[in-house]
Amino acid sequence: MVYDGKPSKGCGNCRARKIRCDQARPTCWECTRTNRECAGYRDELSLMFRDQTELVTRKARSTNSSSAASTSSSSARQPTSAFPIQSSTCSVTGSSVSFDEPIFDYGVDPELQFYVHQARQQSPLATNPDMGVSKQEAICFFLQSHAIAGNFLITDTLTNFLMESGGSLGQQAIQSSIVAVASALLARVRGAAVLRQAARQEYGTALQLVNRALADANEAKTNQMLAAVVLLALYEIVTSRAPQGIEGWTNHICGAAALLQHRGATQWRSEVGIRLFLHLRYQIIISCLQRDVLVPTSLLDCAILDIIPEIKNALGNKLIVIIGNLSNLRANIQSKTITNSQDILTTACAIEADLLSWLAALPPDFTYSTHTLMPLDRSFEHRCHGIRPFNNEYHIYPDIWSPNCWNHYRCTRILVSELILQQVHKISNTSPAVLSEDFRLYCKSLRSTTRRLGADICRSAPFHLGACNSEVLPDTPILSSESYLGGLMLLWPLYVAGMVEGPNHPQRKWVIQCLKMIGNTWGLAQALAEMDLLAVDPGMFHSAELYGEAADVETGSSAVLPFSIYHVPYYKLPSLKEYRQIQASSA
Repeated sequence: MVYDGKPSKGCGNCRARKIRCDQARPTCWECTRTNRECAGYRDELSLMFRDQTELVTRKARSTNSSSAASTSSSSARQPTSAFPIQSSTCSVTGSSVSFDEPIFDYGVDPELQFYVHQARQQSPLATNPDMGVSKQEAICFFLQSHAIAGNFLITDTLTNFLMESGGSLGQQAIQSSIVAVASALLARVRGAAVLRQAARQEYGTALQLVNRALADANEAKTNQMLAAVVLLALYEIVTSRAPQGIEGWTNHICGAAALLQHRGATQWRSEVGIRLFLHLRYQIIISCLQRDVLVPTSLLDCAILDIIPEIKNALGNKLIVIIGNLSNLRANIQSKTITNSQDILTTACAIEADLLSWLAALPPDFTYSTHTLMPLDRSFEHRCHGIRPFNNEYHIYPDIWSPNCWNHYRCTRILVSELILQQVHKISNTSPAVLSEDFRLYCKSLRSTTRRLGADICRSAPFHLGACNSEVLPDTPILSSESYLGGLMLLWPLYVAGMVEGPNHPQRKWVIQCLKMIGNTWGLAQALAEMDLLAVDPGMFHSAELYGEAADVETGSSAVLPFSIYHVPYYKLPSLKEYRQIQASSA
């Protein structure tokens, strides 16, 4: 394939008329205004490459028909590579189709190696008509999603890892992990069965390489190994729809936590190592919060961060420490390390006070604005992949990362408010005199606070999904509507926002619709797993026994579960009959 440059994104009519197209779907504004039938849009990624298979084949045959001396002379002038080309065979279950293709070598020009190899074989290019897309195109799709200003995963890490050829087991592991995730993403988006099979094979190869590398104590400490485990966790998010598939992501995150501890001080020797640590620290603490387990002490007591002022004082770093404290409290409650309701309430109120202090210390440039969408504005809905803002309201943030930080604050505030309401109800039944009247009034407002925070999460979704494009916000760094990162950032916040309300509430239905779009548009199967759970869960506040007056009033709920998954310890879910039924239906 030959790169042809970036093609026009406009529809057929606008390209023919040579005018600007707003790229709205299914019909652009110019076609709507002039009452023309919109011809639709081309596949931009496919147009960026020109298929020269026939040309190369003709050249190969021409070389074969020339004289021996000419052939020898010609072959002497052929470009050579410092790295041998290997071949891999991909077979499809239930089909006799198989094909040979070169393994993508990241240290040299893959296009040159590919065609020289085919010419030397003096045979036509072996193709699979069902393939549709190649691994190279999948990698381009993956890298395009990460091409964001300030995202070190593309500028400092992924590119370097891809361009280094051969090398250690860790280097090979991360290359296989990148190909596995990229192929799985594009296979789900395009519905390419063969590419999906190739992704599974590459994932298996990456697992083998990781296991072999872990046997070497020095290799296990490299940045490549840590990044490979991060990508393997991402692969589980992309491919696992059944609820038990979330456990695969958890296992990789736990493995990453063990690697962080094993790496010790070596991870502070490079900027990439520090950034990988911060990224994984965030992922691990969120995972601990979701599973009600203790956060490793080494992740909360990071004295090394004190010597890096820009990290120590960062808003995200302060927030993640508060989230870690909440996770530890919930873990101690589950393990019955803390059983006294007053002690639990005191600790929960202290965490809430820390969250309010964090909120009060936010700089002015970290705030967002709320906007109302006009009823007839359909272009916004098209940019948002068919999703209209919840209650026609949406937020605009100063940059890409601030809405993610805001949403984790909202999720944490919702969870700690739920904990306070539960403990207040217990104390009210046993020792009502302990609670002051002012505190009782405050607790009554907490349920309204959780509703507002859940709605704010929904209002942040359009910005994550790329609805506010560069023409609307020319001076604001935003995510492309083609980038899956926005959907990835929304998985946990949307799940919490959906659990805040009952199954028949408009907010729950909107969240389910949004998760369905994320799962189908960007290929994140875990979004569909969350959708399946929300479709049958009665909600976080459904139990009057736990919350008293703060509980939701049942209004003909269609939930099939007699309990909320939110209240069941993570490790007990697989043994529940109702949970296994959800697994069977979503498998």
